[in-house]
Amino acid sequence: MRLEKKIVSLSILALIIGIATILPLAYIPYQMSATAKEEPFFEPNITFIVAIPDIKTLNGGNPYQTVFYPDGSTQQYKIANTARINIAMCYDITPKGFNLKDADAKIEVYNFHIYSDQKSLANATQSVAIAGNVSDPSVPNGVTTSITGWDSNKNTYTFADGTIYDITGVIGPVSATSVGFTDLHWISAAKGHYNFGGSIDFCESGAYGENSFILNDTQTLNDLRSAQTIYIDITRILQVTYKQSNNQLFASTIMATQNSHEVLQHTVLDMTELDNVGRVLYEGEHEGYLPHGSDLRETYIPLFSDIQLITRLLTTKHTRYNW
Repeated sequence: MRLEKKIVSLSILALIIGIATILPLAYIPYQMSATAKEEPFFEPNITFIVAIPDIKTLNGGNPYQTVFYPDGSTQQYKIANTARINIAMCYDITPKGFNLKDADAKIEVYNFHIYSDQKSLANATQSVAIAGNVSDPSVPNGVTTSITGWDSNKNTYTFADGTIYDITGVIGPVSATSVGFTDLHWISAAKGHYNFGGSIDFCESGAYGENSFILNDTQTLNDLRSAQTIYIDITRILQVTYKQSNNQLFASTIMATQNSHEVLQHTVLDMTELDNVGRVLYEGEHEGYLPHGSDLRETYIPLFSDIQLITRLLTTKHTRYNW
């Protein structure tokens, strides 16, 4: 009898220990990482690149800029010693990216290696995502997008369960970052295209405060201006999938796959061929399609179109060129 009681007691103790071990883990997103060559979610295409060795040339050589305020007053401030490179892309979604049966969100990260005929100048990333819909009892129709927030300065995405995914923590620091996303409704209205882009400023040290769009380095600024040729190589470096758990006792799953650094596009900019305002222009042959209001109405599906979703789409549309 004593032996049976002892066995029962040990069994109950083991069960308690097991539950105490499993429950905390149930609320921590399960993350996996691997290295492989996976089928892409998007196909990147350059729309245009604008390289400006000296921002002051856009102001007619005047080192001062005048700001006009609504009350009629004006103020002049000195333009910082700055160069800029703008890159606009069109990401065509592939069947693999469009299929969200196995994941609620899919993210791809692209690296833009900018270098001259003499040295490396910067590495910048664009992170592009497509978000499906997941249940959310807190909203009127019970549905929300799987990605609820994004931050280019911090290089993060926020998923519907509250998890913040830090891309820099996975790939390491880069010179500049740009983060954005679309959803099935928007991508359908845009006929499979997603236009996205950003810019990086090369400034003298201390010219601006710290943020992800500005490279404060006088030597790099001088190297860019003295370069005869600038090259930009685009590589796909990371794929991330997110699957939200339908059970509060189990964690959501985040799978990260680091891709091979195969150069997808190689672009050459002749920095000696400036136009009349001091820019080097490169135009791609690929153009995406931006949907109009009628396009969005034609593809309207109530399940995918709550007011929060539309607000996020409009915000993404207006900020997609911020890098």
